[in-house]
Amino acid sequence: MIRKKLCTLTTVAFLMLLMVSVGAINCVLAQAAERTSYATVVTPTIDGMWTSEDEWTDGEETMIGDVVAFRSTWDMGDFVMTRWIIEFFTDTTEDLADRVDFCIDGDQSGGSAPQEGDFRFRISGHTELVWYEGDGTTWIEKDLDETEIEWATSLSESPTESTPHWILEFQIPKNGGTVQLGITWNLRVSVYDSSNALAGRPSWPEGSDQDVPDTWGMENYSSDTIPEGLSFGVLVLLSSAAVIVATVGLRKRSKN
Repeated sequence: MIRKKLCTLTTVAFLMLLMVSVGAINCVLAQAAERTSYATVVTPTIDGMWTSEDEWTDGEETMIGDVVAFRSTWDMGDFVMTRWIIEFFTDTTEDLADRVDFCIDGDQSGGSAPQEGDFRFRISGHTELVWYEGDGTTWIEKDLDETEIEWATSLSESPTESTPHWILEFQIPKNGGTVQLGITWNLRVSVYDSSNALAGRPSWPEGSDQDVPDTWGMENYSSDTIPEGLSFGVLVLLSSAAVIVATVGLRKRSKN
C-alpha cells in the first residue's frame, strides 16, 4: 500500500513539474524572436572594425532586413562580458542624424512601456553616445560612468562586405555596473540612415517598438564548457528524479 501511494505521489509530482517546464517553454516561445550568443573564441579588439578575419566568426550572424548584420559573443573574466559588432552595409555617409539604438531588458520583465531597469543607448552620427533608462512611462536620459561601455565605430571594409561601411563594436559587463543582464535577457536593435530616410528604422525583432519591451527579442547564451541548453523546468525534473531515486534507495536499505 505504501509503495502504491509513493508511486502515485511520484507520478503526480512528475506531471506537475512537467507542466511547469512546458509552461516555461511556452513562455519562451511567446517572445517576439530569439537568438543565441556563443562563447568567445577570438577575443575582439574594440576598434570599430574587423581587426582580423576570424575576429567575429565565432558569433551567430543576425540580420536586420538585408542591410544590417550583428553578431555577439561572451566570456568570463573579472566580469561576464558581452561583445557586439553591428555592420550597416549600405550606410557610407557621415550624417549626424545617423543612429543605432540598442535596448536592454536585463530581467526580462517586459511591459507596455520602458520600466526602471530597462536601458537604451543611442549612438548618433557615429560619434556620440547617450544613455536612457525607463521610468515606467517613457525614457529618461541618464548619466552613466564611461566604464559602463567600451565602444568604437569606423567606416571600414570587412570580410562580409568589401565596400567600406559603418561598423560599430562595443562591450558591456553583464554582471557589473549599472546595466545588469541576466543569463538570458531581452533586447532590441534598430538603425537609421538619414541618407536613406525612406527605409525607415529597420529593427530586430522586425516590427518591434523601442517603447514597448514586450515586443523585444530574447538573447540566449550557449557555452561548450557551461552548457545552458537545459531549461529550469528540466533541471527541476532531473533534481526531483534524483531525490526520488535516493529516497527509494534509502527505504530499501532500511528494510534490509
